[in-house]
Amino acid sequence: MKVWSAVRRQSTDFIVYLAVPLLSVVLPLSWSRALLSRVSKLQWILAEESEGAFLCAADHVDTGAGREWKTRWKRVEMLDARDLYLIMFGRSGAVLGEIVCDTPLDVIEGRFLIGMHWGPSISILKLLQKADLAPAIPFRQPERELLRSRPFYYLFASLAARYIVRTMDVPNAAAASGRVMRSMMGQAGTAMVVMDAPPREGRSTLAATVLGRQATFDAGFPAILADKKREYVFYAMSLGAGDSLGKTLELQGPFDSTETHEFLQNYAAFLDRHLANDPAQWRIWQAAGQFWR
Repeated sequence: MKVWSAVRRQSTDFIVYLAVPLLSVVLPLSWSRALLSRVSKLQWILAEESEGAFLCAADHVDTGAGREWKTRWKRVEMLDARDLYLIMFGRSGAVLGEIVCDTPLDVIEGRFLIGMHWGPSISILKLLQKADLAPAIPFRQPERELLRSRPFYYLFASLAARYIVRTMDVPNAAAASGRVMRSMMGQAGTAMVVMDAPPREGRSTLAATVLGRQATFDAGFPAILADKKREYVFYAMSLGAGDSLGKTLELQGPFDSTETHEFLQNYAAFLDRHLANDPAQWRIWQAAGQFWR
């Protein structure tokens, strides 16, 4: 049973994080979308991951039909992998051409951009770079242990880290620390952060209501934001409806950041609305037990 489970995991990782993205590099964009749409409907593809996310989500929101929910969750994951390969292999124009944004991007300029683990959002760095908005985001290199247990996923994660460094041209940003964030916020350009990661043990936290329950947030970033007195804008890159596989970039703001409580309530409301309306697009349902404590 363990051998079969390992084979299934490696086969899935190979298809999702290598085969489909590489094929997409050489296929016309419409064929790439059709391929991804078809593969995401296979029940055994990312079966364990999508089932785990679905069960966690069902404790918090109305998930509807399980098969459709899991297919949508898988499409978000697979579209991110495909987009990364297209960008890394010189087809960023094709990826950016799939994004619709009704708000002028200059609303971001000189402000902090705050998001969540949401949707097929890996392309936003390239979008901001093309608009000369100098994006910067703290990140972590993939753990070497992944190379042994999930080599194809490790390849994807390593490519993602390389893409982030190349797009930002800020190599020293490879740490999600307060020092790095403060440094980024003092530089010209658009500093970015996602706020919905569960706080680490021992960290100071703040609480706000999300989906009717008290959720915990790391207190460090809101304090830095208030100290720097930088205005901020919320963003969400969302997968379109149906089989189109288009993406919509939503920008909300700008807001003043001097009051920590107001900032957290605004962010919690933004997160709450998205989780309630389309929960299959949240990437970290498996961490829900740490987030809602």
